[in-house]
Amino acid sequence: MMKKIFFIVSILTFLFFSIPLSLSAMEYEHTLEVKNMQFSWTIEGDQIHVRLSAKTTGWVSIGFDPEKAMLGANIIIGTVKEGKFKIGDHYADRKRGHSSDEKLGGKNDVLTPLGSEEDGVTTISFTLPLDTGDKYDKPINPAGISRIMFAYGAGKDSFKNRHPYRTIYEINLSTGENKKIK
Repeated sequence: MMKKIFFIVSILTFLFFSIPLSLSAMEYEHTLEVKNMQFSWTIEGDQIHVRLSAKTTGWVSIGFDPEKAMLGANIIIGTVKEGKFKIGDHYADRKRGHSSDEKLGGKNDVLTPLGSEEDGVTTISFTLPLDTGDKYDKPINPAGISRIMFAYGAGKDSFKNRHPYRTIYEINLSTGENKKIK
């Protein structure tokens, strides 16, 4: 019995010290300010660590490698309601819409998700493997130019709520160099 209690306490202690205590706990290497939004990121090994915030009480999202409008993008979308956050891994399966990877038969590849909402700003953070192996996620090339889409919803926490703002940038995720393209 004593061994079992020690084991449980050991695991809980490990988890407590392994999980970041706040969204600002990580120092990000790059930050891009985009009209009422902020995208911060760090490439570490085979993962990208992301913090995304927007001046909204609705959802915030980032889409990696959209083709036409949003078609083909790996979209990470998150919301916070009454202190509880929800972050989804979606695929843009149509020009003007998306579905969760899980609904399409893939998996949610978001690691260490966190979310907060304070003073009218919604912030999510997460880690994503650069190559998930999921057919609904394209590999993210950290050394080349990536096309990245940003959007946020207006005050409602439903992922089905349309966005009042959306833009696309080309970004070199290793250097932070960027150019707005839409």
